[in-house]
Amino acid sequence: MEQINSFLSGLKTAYSQQGRIGKILFPGLFLLVFCFLCSIAISLLPARNTSNTVPSPFVLPSQEAGETPTALFNFGLGTFTPFPTFPPPSALPSVTSVPTGTETPTQTVPTGTATPLPTVTNPPPTVASSGSVVIATVNKAIEYVDLQNVGNGPVDLSGWRLVSVTGNQSCPLRGVIGPNEVLRVWSGNGDSGLSCGFAFNIWNDNRADPAVLFDAQGREISRYP
Repeated sequence: MEQINSFLSGLKTAYSQQGRIGKILFPGLFLLVFCFLCSIAISLLPARNTSNTVPSPFVLPSQEAGETPTALFNFGLGTFTPFPTFPPPSALPSVTSVPTGTETPTQTVPTGTATPLPTVTNPPPTVASSGSVVIATVNKAIEYVDLQNVGNGPVDLSGWRLVSVTGNQSCPLRGVIGPNEVLRVWSGNGDSGLSCGFAFNIWNDNRADPAVLFDAQGREISRYP
């Protein structure tokens, strides 16, 4: 017993003399030695006699010669009704595709030669030489005469004359007057219309002084009043 105490005291002294790392490694080394000694002691123990031990044979349920084992669960196999057998499904009927559109009838274009339409050309308006222009009014105070085209076409006044009967003053006319147009003829100079250019009044205010219109052929066309 004294030897064991002496041995333990020596271990304690050796442990206290170790540094920080030695104090960690020292117990591990002691544990390793202890395990080694234990393994030697176990190996020296007498081995267990297993020669007389006979293992009991493992008998499967089907190998037993005795009574038939009872099933743990009884599913009633004798009265089990199998699932009904369903007839195979019949084939689906074939579906006829619906036409996607209405067939457009083919139009037959006649192959005959088409007669071209006649080209309509608007002829230029015919200018009348006489018969459609009249003297609409005579203003003696302001010295002008209004000529009006009462026809359906224009009239060329080239060569025409407007004459004041009293004094026989003649004013040559010119230009074209259209349908329903009014041409104002001034004895002197006016702002619009046609000016004869006389330096004096040609229409007598004190007595009758008719205005007469002649065409290019000298024919009397109109008279006022």
